[in-house]
Amino acid sequence: MIPARKNAVLDAVCYFFLLRSLRKHFHSIRLRGRGNLNALAGDRPVLAFCNHTNWWDALLVFFLTRHLPRSVYAMMEEKQLVQYQFFTWFGAFSVDLTSPRASLPGVRYACQRLEDPANLVWIFPQGKIVSPHVPMQSQPGTAFLARKSPRALMLPVAFRYEFFRDDKPLILIDIGAPFEAAGATEQVIQQACADITTSLADAVVRQDLAGFDTLLAPRWSMNKRWDWFRHAIRGRLAEFDPEN
Repeated sequence: MIPARKNAVLDAVCYFFLLRSLRKHFHSIRLRGRGNLNALAGDRPVLAFCNHTNWWDALLVFFLTRHLPRSVYAMMEEKQLVQYQFFTWFGAFSVDLTSPRASLPGVRYACQRLEDPANLVWIFPQGKIVSPHVPMQSQPGTAFLARKSPRALMLPVAFRYEFFRDDKPLILIDIGAPFEAAGATEQVIQQACADITTSLADAVVRQDLAGFDTLLAPRWSMNKRWDWFRHAIRGRLAEFDPEN
């Protein structure tokens, strides 16, 4: 089992390069549900759980460490963390998913982190990368952590990577309402997963960003630059809308 090895200096260096990479590959990052983050009780640990659709998810968790009101830890599959051990610098620790017995050290480590009310532990309940078009299925490990950490608050989160009107995709993050870990059965967690992913999928279908805050501001895409130029040469810049 690989523990977290938080290092503020290396964390800052990696975060600098992460921002450059996010700006290169994505149009912007938008978040809905900031009020649910603000509603988290300061004297309770938090177990955040989210869908897992691609490799960028782990980097997005890293990005969110600057926006979450907690010291963040993240459970990561051991074979992946062996390859990308720099994730330990911001709080990633490993879990061996080859068998329930092999996973116990990682699960115990997560439970220990959840004893501290200043901590937020991040987990991907699916346990592996799954297409966003497949209904989200939570593995039993999330409910087990909830039973072992009854003082914790559960925080449902969903990620989506979608093209709207620009040449690069947006990253959309939806934060659901926190609920008590005590009594959080597999059925309750499964329903929370379904609700948050469905809500975000509906926003994508409507291409509706109402209620989303900007965490990473967009740089104008090629079509936005052309649209600005077209309005400028016609003397109609007042009609230019960078968000449309």
